[in-house]
Amino acid sequence: MLKSIKIKPRILFVDDSKTVRKSAVKILSEDYSVVEASNGKEAWDLVQKDHTFDVIFADIQMPEMNGLQFLHKIRSIDDFRTAQLPVIMITGHSDSHAAMRAVFEMGATGFISKPFSDIDLISRAHSYLDLTRKMEQLENLKGVDRLTNLSNFTNFEEHGKKTLSISMRHNLDLSIVYLELHSFQDMKNDLGKKASEKILISVADKLKSVLRDEEVISRIGEAKFALLMPMTNRIKAQVAVNRVQDQINAMVFNRGDAKIHLNIVAGLTGTGLNNRGLSFDMLCMRADEALKSALKKDDAQVFNYHDDHVQKAVKNIPQEDILSDALVHIMTGNFNKVSDHDLPFVIDHLEPFMEYAAIKNSKKTGVK
Repeated sequence: MLKSIKIKPRILFVDDSKTVRKSAVKILSEDYSVVEASNGKEAWDLVQKDHTFDVIFADIQMPEMNGLQFLHKIRSIDDFRTAQLPVIMITGHSDSHAAMRAVFEMGATGFISKPFSDIDLISRAHSYLDLTRKMEQLENLKGVDRLTNLSNFTNFEEHGKKTLSISMRHNLDLSIVYLELHSFQDMKNDLGKKASEKILISVADKLKSVLRDEEVISRIGEAKFALLMPMTNRIKAQVAVNRVQDQINAMVFNRGDAKIHLNIVAGLTGTGLNNRGLSFDMLCMRADEALKSALKKDDAQVFNYHDDHVQKAVKNIPQEDILSDALVHIMTGNFNKVSDHDLPFVIDHLEPFMEYAAIKNSKKTGVK
């Protein structure tokens, strides 16, 4: 009978003293898999490639990149899980109170002083790992994001799959929207962790105030949100998203004499004719692809997944979808997004209606 292999939690231990590192490895290796780094730069290179660490210990005073600089990079990294890791700073007798305060304000989880005892190091590792695991478990059980109090991705996925099943069974519309604050990483680097988190909380509150109660709003990344919009086709979804963007992009935050403006972009998809039968995961993937396309374009506030693929697969797209998408662009004022290829088709179908509407209107007003 094969024995189950216990996977040890992973610790990154960063200190320029080889003696201190070897001592830490000896103390922790029974319960943890310990990876060593001799300075902040070496540790940063590891963290960018490996997102599986559970706890980080880092000395404050180190060559090439010190602990303060390393901590700043950790709290600013794009990977959401890594940015939230417990980081325990290792302090020495020479570290000033000002340096320790700066490290704490930058987001250090805790401190441990050199020379440390076996019990000090083990208890710090155990307690912070245990706290992180319990918070993650609680967050997943509640389905709530700790920072914004929105639903998290686990909740979004679970709710989304059920809603899609109902929508398909009863032939109802469903739209999925991914939203992201443009250049949030630069903003976070300038403002710091606490100030940028306040902005995220304000954005979450604005989303809740603008959207309907039946729409599920989730935080699925650091500055990334997802909307589940039942009984909403792409035209209505785009109108709603434009309203959201107007509200959020009008928000202004003060930092001294400077004013900080937001720019939120969106990618959307839905259960249109060419998306019928797709899984929830595939619809989310399409919304994410549309968002990535929007982030690449300075002038694209909302990007529909269908737009990105019109020229690649125009022959395979049902005519109803071409007309539907054209109406979305017309209603939202994005006339230039109706492709030259589709324009004759759209005109052919809208001209008879416009003539009919003009006749009806003239009869109503008495104009001959």
